[in-house]
Parts: sequence; structure tokens; C-alpha cells
Amino acid sequence: MSNSSSLNYTKKIEEINRFIKSFNAKIFFLEIFIVLFGLLGNILVLIVINRRSLKNTSSSVFITYLAIFDISVLLSHGINLARFSETAVFECSLYFFTDLSTFCANWVLVIITIQRCVVVYSPFYAKRLCTVSSARRAIYIFFGLSVIAFPINFSIFYDLKAAFKNNTCRIRKNFGLSHRLYQSLLFYIVPALFLLPNIFTIYALCRRTHKLSEASLKNDRNLDMRISDVNSNKKQRQLTIMLVTISLSFYLFTIPGMIMYLIEIYSLKSRDINKIKLKFILAQLSVIVLQLNNATNFLFYCFAGHRFRQAAVQTYYGYSALSKTFFHHYILRNKEYGYARAYGHPVSHSAQTALTNRSSTSPYYPRSPYKTSLL
Repeated sequence: MSNSSSLNYTKKIEEINRFIKSFNAKIFFLEIFIVLFGLLGNILVLIVINRRSLKNTSSSVFITYLAIFDISVLLSHGINLARFSETAVFECSLYFFTDLSTFCANWVLVIITIQRCVVVYSPFYAKRLCTVSSARRAIYIFFGLSVIAFPINFSIFYDLKAAFKNNTCRIRKNFGLSHRLYQSLLFYIVPALFLLPNIFTIYALCRRTHKLSEASLKNDRNLDMRISDVNSNKKQRQLTIMLVTISLSFYLFTIPGMIMYLIEIYSLKSRDINKIKLKFILAQLSVIVLQLNNATNFLFYCFAGHRFRQAAVQTYYGYSALSKTFFHHYILRNKEYGYARAYGHPVSHSAQTALTNRSSTSPYYPRSPYKTSLL
């Protein structure tokens, strides 16, 4: 009886290992594509948001650090897929880096939500509180506290002595369920609750826009002042919609991922082969869905942010012109290409400058579609 049971157990282990290898091979290229696409998108976010027309705002600071934390999450997933090392110390370090980056990326969204609420509900205090220096200070304080607190939590759940003695990085015995609940609450559920005020922010912004439009129709005095108020409100509305869209994308990807993540608890201690396979499938799919939250921000910025979309187009044409100049000047050795381009540039520049000056001094001329100003 003991020999037959041990043989059956060995066959189950072999079957499970074969299933894990085959399933990992099927989704390997999908995971690689998500990582590469997300890295490219977040690098583009860093390039576009730090253009001269967008970078001097508190929101650009938060978007910059959000992209950096998203890149960190995607890099950790990519390193995990590459399997550079099998040592337990390396695996524990990778788990720690992944958890820290994911926590920071999700809670930066909460900070953005608080900042948008201050801008919409208290514009007077926003001029003093929502500055570039205060935004950077908030990020530094938040990241410093996270770096201090995370090693403590990590040492509670992970058996670090076993990592050095037995070369195995694993969660402590009887801490599996508590670790899942801890990650679910701190990484996703609590931030999701803090993101709910975005609904009231959109409502308050729409009401303020409606009141400004009604005031401009009733009274014709102080026309220039009202036009500047409407333009400022329009810029704030566009930026708020863009940032709120990112918060909604958080719900779009984290809710299905958390459902799959929590369903695994049902089959956590089961020894049935089908339930173990289902647990592994749900674990891998939850990682992919949650990873999309860090990989798709550039698409949502372009979809919801008019000014960001304009800056992205400007960036594309700027780097395209630089690449053409580099190709003709250094690859084809065509010295006249740069000279002809430089000769024709002042004419177009003077015409564009004249048009910009006309549009900036009078409200009756349409503004240039590529003219962006600071928020």
C-alpha cells in the first residue's frame, strides 16, 4: 500500500510539473510582449511629460514617478521571466523589489487623487499646496517611509533564515493565507477605496464648468478675465479627466486580477490535481491582468489627455526630424541636407511666430493647435 501510494504521488507530481511547463511555454511570449510594450510606453511617458510645455506642474511630477514605479514593476517581471539566477537570496530580493514597486505605483495613484481633489474643491489652497516642490517632497517622504516599513513586513512573512541555510525563498509556514490577505488589502483594496472620490471630483468639476459658462453668457463685463478663467478651467478639466481615467483603469485591471487572486484561496490546501492546475492557471492569469495595469498607462494618457496627445505628436515629429538629420548627415554623408533644412527653417519659424503672437493677443483668432501652456 505504501509503495503504490508513493508511486501515485510521484505520478501526480510529474503530471503537475509537465502541466506547469507546458502552460508557462504557452503564455511566455504574451508576458514578454506585455513587459516590452509596457517598458516602451512608460519610457514614452517620461519623454513626453518632461517636455518644456508639460513638466513644470505638480501633476507631471506624480506622472513621472508613477511611470518610474511602473517601469520597476515591469523590469522585475522581466527579470523573473529571464531567470538570471536560481539562488534563494536573488529570488527573495526580486520578490521584495516587486512588492515595493507595486505598492508605490498603486499608492501614487492615491496621492494623485488627493491632489486633484484639492485642485478642484479648493483652487485657492491649490496654488500654495500643489506646487512642483511640494509634489516632489510628498513623493520623497512616501518612498522613504515605504523603504523603511517594507523590510519589516517582508521579514514577518518570508522565512529569511531558510533562504540562507536551505537556499529556498518561501513564505513562513501557516502564513500563506495571511500574506494573500495582506497583499490584497494593502496593495489593491484600500487604494481602490481611496480612488472612489474621483467620481465626486468629476461631478464638482462639471458643475464649476457649467457655472462659469452661465456667468459668461449673462454678463459681458471683464471679458478677458472670464476668458482666462474658462481656459484655465478647461485645462484643469482635461488634466483631471486624464488622471481620473488612469484611476478607472486601475479598477479595470485590478478587480478581475484580485478576483482570480482570491479564488486561489479555495484551492490553497487542496491535493486534487485539477484544483492544483486551476490554482496555477488563476495565479498566472492574475499576474498578467495586474501587470496590464502598469503597462497601459501611455494608451490611457493619449486617449483621455488632449494636451498630452499634442505633446506626444510634437515629440514624434521632433525625434523623427532628428533621426532624418542623423541619417542623412552621418550615414549618407549628405552635408547639404542639414544646410538646406537650416536655410528654410527661419522662414517657417517666423511665420509660425507671427501666427502665435496674433492668437495670443486677441481672443478672436484661433490658437495654434500645438500651443500648450503651463497648468
